[in-house]
Order: sequence, then C-alpha cells, then structure tokens
Amino acid sequence: MLRVLIVSVLLFGGVSDVSAQQKKPTGAVKKKSVAKPSEIKSKLPPAFNSTPNVNQPVKPVRRDLALKAQESAARIDALVMEKLKAEGIQPNPEIDDARFVRRVYLDITGEIPTGRDAYLFVRSDLSNKRAVLIDYLLNSIGYSSHMFNYWADTWRIVDKSTNNTYIRPWADWVKQSLRQNKPYDVMVRQMLVADGQIFDNPAVGYRLRDVGMPLDHLNNTVRVFLGTRIGCAQCHDHPFDKWTQKEFYQLAAFEGGMKTQLPRKEYAQTNLKVYMEEVGERSREANRMRLIERWNRYGVVETSTNLKYPHDYAYDDAKPNQVVLPEILFGKKPALPDNASRRQIYAHWMTSRQNPRFTRTIVNRLWKHAFGIGLFEPVDDMTDYTKASHPELETFLISEMKRLNYDMKEFLRIVYNTKAYQRSVTYDDVDLTKPYHFPGPVLRRMTAEQVWDSVLVLTVNNTEKYLRPNDNPFLAAVNSEPGLSLDEIKAKVAAYDAADKAKRDHNRRHTYRGLVLRRASELPQPLPAGHFLRQFGQSDREIIGDGSTEGTVPQLLALFNGPITHIMLEAGSVVHREVMGARENDRLTVVFLSILGRMPTAEERAASFKEIQQNQAAGMGNVIWALLNTREFLFVQ
Repeated sequence: MLRVLIVSVLLFGGVSDVSAQQKKPTGAVKKKSVAKPSEIKSKLPPAFNSTPNVNQPVKPVRRDLALKAQESAARIDALVMEKLKAEGIQPNPEIDDARFVRRVYLDITGEIPTGRDAYLFVRSDLSNKRAVLIDYLLNSIGYSSHMFNYWADTWRIVDKSTNNTYIRPWADWVKQSLRQNKPYDVMVRQMLVADGQIFDNPAVGYRLRDVGMPLDHLNNTVRVFLGTRIGCAQCHDHPFDKWTQKEFYQLAAFEGGMKTQLPRKEYAQTNLKVYMEEVGERSREANRMRLIERWNRYGVVETSTNLKYPHDYAYDDAKPNQVVLPEILFGKKPALPDNASRRQIYAHWMTSRQNPRFTRTIVNRLWKHAFGIGLFEPVDDMTDYTKASHPELETFLISEMKRLNYDMKEFLRIVYNTKAYQRSVTYDDVDLTKPYHFPGPVLRRMTAEQVWDSVLVLTVNNTEKYLRPNDNPFLAAVNSEPGLSLDEIKAKVAAYDAADKAKRDHNRRHTYRGLVLRRASELPQPLPAGHFLRQFGQSDREIIGDGSTEGTVPQLLALFNGPITHIMLEAGSVVHREVMGARENDRLTVVFLSILGRMPTAEERAASFKEIQQNQAAGMGNVIWALLNTREFLFVQ
C-alpha cells in the first residue's frame, strides 16, 4: 500500500513539462566518506563492489571540424525556422540544462547520466558546455555501444543465424567499425563484397545472416540501405510500386553466383570414426565435434553460376528458366575496372554518391535517431513520389553527409548542436500522415536497451568496463582445416570445452539473480524471450527494425517486483553508495539526481520525506522504487 501511495503522488502528472520546476541548484551536494567496498555486505557480483578506473581517453575534436559543425547547425536552424514561420508554427521552448544533459546522454550513449555528472553539468558556468559535452559523449564507448544497438536491430544481428552458422564475429566487427568511426559507405560496401569464412573475414556475417535465402537477402539489403521495398516483386510485379519481377531478378543476378555453403570438409573420416567410437556417438564430445564440423561448412564464395528466372515466370519480357542478365534498378553503373566482379559492381552502385536513395536513406535514419521522427516516414518505404516534410532541409543534410564522406559521428555532431534538437519535445501525438516540421524532437519512450543500460548506471561503476569476453579463444578452437589427426580432433574438442567454460565462468562473475550485468550491446544477440530486454521490446532479430517501445503488463510487473528492481536497492550499488555517502538532508536530492537527473519539486520532496519518516531505510527504498516506475524515467524528454 505504501508503494502505491507514493507512486500515485509522483505520477500524478504523468510525463509533463517540468522545465519550470527545474531551477539551478545552489550549494554543492556534500558527501561523507563512503565505506570501503570490502566492508559492504552485498549480493552483487564481486566485480561490481569496486570502482574501476577505466575512463577512456577522449580524442579532441579538430577545431576546424568543431567550427564547421556549429556553422552547419546554424544553417539547419535557419531552414527549420523558415519552414515553421511559413507554416505558422511556434518553435518549442529551449530545454534547460537538466533536461538537456539527460536527453543527450540517452541519445548518444543510450544511458542516463550519473547523478554526479548531471549535477556538475548543471552547475557548470562554461559558456559552450553543451557543445563540449556532445563532443565528449560522441567519443565515448557509449556512443558505439548505443549505435550498435540501433544497427543490430536494423541489420538483424545475431550470434547464430541457424544452428549451423556461428556469426558472432560479425557483431564484434560492427562494434569495432563504429569505435573506429568507419565511414558508413565503406562499412556497407565491405559487408556487401566480403567473402571467405567468418573466422577470417567477420564482415561475411552480413551475408551469412540469410543463409539459403538469397532473394530475401536482396530484399532486406535494398530495404535497409536504399529505403525501398521491392520484396513483392520477387514473386510478381509490385502491386503498389513500379518494380517488376524482371527488375527484381536483374538486380538479384549480381549476386547470382554467390554460395554460402562450402564443400564439406573431411576431417580425416577414419580418425573421426575412431574418435566417435571412443567417446560414444551420443556423447557431449561427439556433439562438440559435429558442431565444429558444421560451423566450418559455411562461408561466402563467388562462383560463375548464373541466376535464372523461375520456372513459373509468367510475363512476356522474359522466359522461364532463362539466364538473367544483371542490371541495376536506376542510375548509372559505377566506373570500375573491366575485371570487377558482378558483386563489386552491385556494391559500388548501392553505396555510390550518385545513387539517389543511398545518401537520402542514411540521412533520414540518423535524423530520426535524433528527433524521433524522420523527414519522411516510414524510413524504409521510399517511392518516386516520397517527399520529405522539409525538402530544403533534406537537400542540405544530404549535401552535408556527402561533404563529411559519410562520417556518421560528424553528422550527428552537427544535428545535436542545433537549437532545433535542444528544444522541448512535442508532447502531443504526431500524425504520421501529415508533415512534421520539427518545432522540437518528439516525445518517445526509451528503447529496451536504454532502459536496461540506464539501470546499470544506477548499479555498477563505469558501465563501459564490463564488456563481453573476447571471442578469439572460441574461434581458435572452432576454426579447423580438413585432415585432422585423432590427437588434433581431441585437442579441438578440449579447446572448445575450455573456451566455453571460460565464457560461463566470466558470466557467473557478472551475474545477479540470473541476469548478466553487462550493457545490452555486450549480451548475446538476441536474448531469450523471457529476458528483461525482450520483455521491454527488444527485437528477436527476425524482422528489420522490429524493436518495440509499447508498454505491456509484463513490463509493469518487471519494474514493480522483478530482479531489475532489486539490483539498485542492493547494498553496494551505485545509487546505494551515493545515497549513503551523502549527508542525511541531501540524500533525497541525490536520489532524484541519480534517477531523473533533476532536483525534486516541493510536492515531491514532501511526499518522499513523509514516506521516509514512516519507514526509515525501507522508505528510501520505496522512493527509489517509485521513481524508477515513473513515466518520466522511461521517456526521453
């Protein structure tokens, strides 16, 4: 009942504009000395009972790039204001520092700031502190982690596409590419032309994601990178767009010779048979060796095989079973050497600056990533008649992306520095059938990954430290050549077991109540259906961009009394340490700063104090629990 009462007080206004209530705090939150980690009796994993010193060095932004970013941001603002004025729309008011620091942390790193970071930012009198913070966050590991979550959802990244194909190295390659700030067009082109096995060239994972489904793979590729849906033309002329079945097959012909299942590697069959007899056909060791053999059968290789029209092709422009001649959908073929493969031609056309839909699509995706809504919607259903809500703005953004040579980080640096981004959100529901002119971003709920990672901020010190174990030992154990001797077979199985045990041991050291406490990007891809992340809408990676931010009853129960709730209330958690290390009169302020990134209002302070007075330590826990369950916590404002 106490929980219900305090929640009703703190939730009375739902998600509301509290800017007017957020005044700059006066006086520092003074701390008492915190008890040594070893003295805290905690059920959290031992790894989290210490404060890691792993602050990543932040590469300074070149002055010329920073100045150009501000110049480009000003141009965007001018274009937005021109459109708003023409439409008779008033821009939303600028948000205060408390709201800004929380939003920009969530949008760039996918997690809330710590209470201390939020407080120090608000108190800072640095004139350009917003630009400085944007630069800092864009150069953090948090940026690549959050961007990985976005692309993992879009590209349907999984550890295994089937039981026969292990493609986790692809996920690690994507993360590393983002950390290196690899240009988007280069990244995409590398995935499209990659060949070999996953052990040697992780980028082949993009193709191995759709093993046995080459035409579906083509449809997914065009949808993701060109924002266009041509899937219906796989079986017949598109009923709602201009694409014909012939055009679909002509484009597919560029990859018509691609094979993903390699010739079966023979592991010295005599020796393998002896091994099976020795360990037993149904033994764990035998199953291990079968798995190793299967995982080595898959890779990407280009052959001279030609694609043919289906046997039931029903149109007059081609004949059934006729060889298909490759042809691009639109534009010009890239100028490549005569010895360029069909797939190289296809990849360079797809990612070309002259391709009218490639740049337009990535610009729209990143704009929506920042504002919650694209210049046109949906982002992946473009036609010849698709018009942006702000054509002049779109044209400028496309020119900027090309000027930046598809540097996603620099593009986002410009967007986040705009006044348009730094305005209050639009709280009213947005009608996607009508143009949205960006008086500010739209209100949106956190993604599952943002909720999870934000809870970790309240639990563990420096979430960037706790990365997924390196997969190299496992890959070394699995990667095999044909002709293994009996001793080599035994060594492979032993190495597999050792790598698997090391992974399980590492997970146990980071587990609380059955949950491995690592950032969402560092957990298996995807997670099982019952996991907190899946409950909150994380995609199962079967459909492009299938993550959900809709509220459900299981989510309510998970936040009310699930393991995630107990994590923060556990002795040794970040919020526990911060609260207990503060003066008694400052503890409530610390709680609000930690969870909501702002000071409590007078009404909230009174209700919270009443709960604490009645229930002492349990009362403070109830306040923490209540704030976690507010809609204000769950929304990006």
